[in-house]
Amino acid sequence: MGDAIPYLPLAALRTFDSVARHLSFTKAAAELSVTQSAVSHQIRSLESDMCVRLFKRLNPGIALTEAGAQLAPEVRAALERLGAAVAYTKRCGRGGVLRVGAGGAFATGWLVPRLGRFAAAHPEIEVRLSMAMRNPDLEEDELDLAVLSREAGRESGRPPLQPDGEAVLFEERIYPVCSPTLLPLLRSPADLAQVTLLHEECDEAPSPRSALSWEAWLERLGVTGRPRRSGIRLSHFTLVLAAALDGVGVALGREQLIQAALAEGRLVRPFGPELELRSRRQVIRWRSAPGNESRIAAFRSWLLAESAADR
Repeated sequence: MGDAIPYLPLAALRTFDSVARHLSFTKAAAELSVTQSAVSHQIRSLESDMCVRLFKRLNPGIALTEAGAQLAPEVRAALERLGAAVAYTKRCGRGGVLRVGAGGAFATGWLVPRLGRFAAAHPEIEVRLSMAMRNPDLEEDELDLAVLSREAGRESGRPPLQPDGEAVLFEERIYPVCSPTLLPLLRSPADLAQVTLLHEECDEAPSPRSALSWEAWLERLGVTGRPRRSGIRLSHFTLVLAAALDGVGVALGREQLIQAALAEGRLVRPFGPELELRSRRQVIRWRSAPGNESRIAAFRSWLLAESAADR
């Protein structure tokens, strides 16, 4: 038998860590969602248990004693290790659950209509899909796998933690689309100046040269001058698609997300099939832990097979 682990007053150590980082009982209380008197009591209890002063009471404020300064980095490192161990255990204990995150446009326009095929092929895997208005984050959102939008040449949004793996799912084909009711108004690209343009404005706003930017497309189509009608700016591609289907205006369609509407004739390409740009892509990222590699591999392989079938 090894030596018994000494009693660790975890709550008091968490309080000490917060006070040591902020050098403020008030800020520590706010961070921990407790009263300032509760923080003072935890610190007094810890100092009594250790028989050592950890803080010097100044006027105003507080400072770490020599003993407190030695203890603070060790407590911080131990709490971080404990947090990582708990997160690891949670990931390992998920059984047959696979947590997947995706942006709303991709989830509703591409992934959800296909999920039934994955469920039929892998009934032993329970998929829990989280839809986000932004690019999902593997660590923050506690995901096994995520699908992110990325504009060629740059990351979209804040950089994520280094994943265990990454693969390109597909490059998005983007071109102008509209309801058939608008076709009589669009005899040539110059007519775009006469109709309402639908702009997609997501959290990671496209650059002026992006394939999702009407500015870049008007230049590409040789349309000079400002459009005579005000455009409509919508916060999500799902809203852009709904407006285009209702004949509100012309949208920049993301082909992989509008295949059904194109096939059914509810959307058309007013300027023919030769115009498209491919400066955006959908990327798969995953982080593995013992016990979930097979589920991630199965879902990743299925995603790539679905994308290949589209092509």
